[in-house]
Amino acid sequence: MSKGIKVPKISIIVLTLNEAGYLKKCLASVRSQSYPQEKVEIVVVDNGSKDKSVNVAKSYDARVFINKKGDVYRNWAIALHKITGDFVYMIDQDIELRGKDFFQKMLKPLICDRRIIASFTRKYVRKDQAWVTRFLSYHPAQCDPLYEFLTPPLKKSFIREMDDYTLCKFKLGLVPPFGRMFYRVKYLKKTPNWKLNKVFDHDLIIKSIKSGYNLFAYVPIAGLYHYHARSLKHLLFKRARNLRMHYLPENETTEYRWLDINDRKKIIRLLAWIIYANLFFPAFFRGLIKFFKYKDWVLLMEPVVTIATTDVILWGFIKNKMGRSILKQSLKTLVGKPERAINGAFGQ
Repeated sequence: MSKGIKVPKISIIVLTLNEAGYLKKCLASVRSQSYPQEKVEIVVVDNGSKDKSVNVAKSYDARVFINKKGDVYRNWAIALHKITGDFVYMIDQDIELRGKDFFQKMLKPLICDRRIIASFTRKYVRKDQAWVTRFLSYHPAQCDPLYEFLTPPLKKSFIREMDDYTLCKFKLGLVPPFGRMFYRVKYLKKTPNWKLNKVFDHDLIIKSIKSGYNLFAYVPIAGLYHYHARSLKHLLFKRARNLRMHYLPENETTEYRWLDINDRKKIIRLLAWIIYANLFFPAFFRGLIKFFKYKDWVLLMEPVVTIATTDVILWGFIKNKMGRSILKQSLKTLVGKPERAINGAFGQ
């Protein structure tokens, strides 16, 4: 930070559950930053870990709160109301900050332009990641092919290139799939988010936009390493679990949307995607192009990841009562008889 400028306090929020090994790497990356550590606060909410997660958190001078009965969204809200910083960053326990000056890079646009509510960065590839995580990390938000297809590209939000960051203007219906935001707390408190007992990462963005805070800063030079999945089986388990435990149950309450199932053109596009995914060869050629660009063999797994993630989500909808209801509404939209009894999409 420049001389004469007050050094702002940063709060880092981490939710934990039985991942002490990953948590240690996560918190070590926070405490190894060159930013003044007396200005870095770590708030951990543990969901009832049976391993040493709580002890690990305390060893890194974190303020630890235990809420065994809370779900992830309630625990985000609990943590958010425990912070004392000027800026807050909510990360997963299996994330590491890249480099030693991560905070300076993320703070720069927020200090230079007081209109900006939050900055965000991208995920990066690391050779020690499992192959499936490495594959996903070639997408800046770590989207698998299906989620990449369903979400707006980041570039649509770009309005100006600045030194070390890009100024972005987010619009409702065109919010890119980046949930990890480095928020200015002062502005966050002026949005409905601060009064909620459940916090959804993408809904924080939606409610900020609706409150008039639509400027964000993309800071790719900062970067994260996210050890998202240990294997393809683990990724599919997480996709199915999240659909069953989070996406479908919260469909009526979340505002962020992957797909408007009352839009016939989008339903047709999704059907075309399902056919594309299961044909194998189109995705194989896409993976081949990416392989020649980045020279990493994991990109040749494009058709495998595409088929597996698409079909596990489809099967998850078929098995679930709410999922079947959404599929039924989608079919009615397709044949020209849309209903609006269900919130018009499935959530992030």
